[in-house]
Amino acid sequence: MKKQLIICVVFMTVLSCNIFAQNENVIPVQVKEKFPEVTLVNGDGETITLPNAGRNTMLVFIRGKVTPTVWCPICHYQYLELVEAIKKTHLDENYDMDICFVMPYKKDSLQNWINAFPRSLNILNGWKNPENETEATLAWKKYCDAFFSKDYTFDVDNPVLELPVLFDPDQKVSNGLALYKEEWGGTTVPQNIPTIYIIDKMGKVRFKYHSQYTNDRPDAEYLVEIIEKLL
Repeated sequence: MKKQLIICVVFMTVLSCNIFAQNENVIPVQVKEKFPEVTLVNGDGETITLPNAGRNTMLVFIRGKVTPTVWCPICHYQYLELVEAIKKTHLDENYDMDICFVMPYKKDSLQNWINAFPRSLNILNGWKNPENETEATLAWKKYCDAFFSKDYTFDVDNPVLELPVLFDPDQKVSNGLALYKEEWGGTTVPQNIPTIYIIDKMGKVRFKYHSQYTNDRPDAEYLVEIIEKLL
């Protein structure tokens, strides 16, 4: 029995090494280049390899945390906005598309991210309804009214994640793609530069957004238009 247990442990260790070995060769990729095959982890700890042959893929690498205790509120909004757009357009079904959000953390952070939805939505609401109306807060309000115009709710007691959230626990994919940072704008915390890849059925990148400038992040409506034109 002991021998069988040792063999099982060795097998699982080798399997795990083989699964993630491919992430060692991930390098930055641009539009028209072939996206590397990457292995990520879902909330149940299962390994997911993307992109799938013969299917279109959209990978949304969100920033993640702004500080050790605060998650990016725009990322939460982005998630809900894209879920709403997909329900309306059936984008995933019409274009045989896998759509996934990716974070540079262990899967154990999923519940923490879910629990942070109300706080993020409250932050956005505060931006749109500032208590102190200064020139700066009113300018930011004007931007937020235009780009975060919808008021979403999220039931953390009965959470439903319509789009899968995947994790890059050792940051090999994020580092390989040159997305991963540990400092941004004075905040020291593991995070990714917000990046979106739209990949066609041949595995080639057809669209890439990559920026630390919040004001240019494409909204769901724009992404739908891009997919309809390119795929």
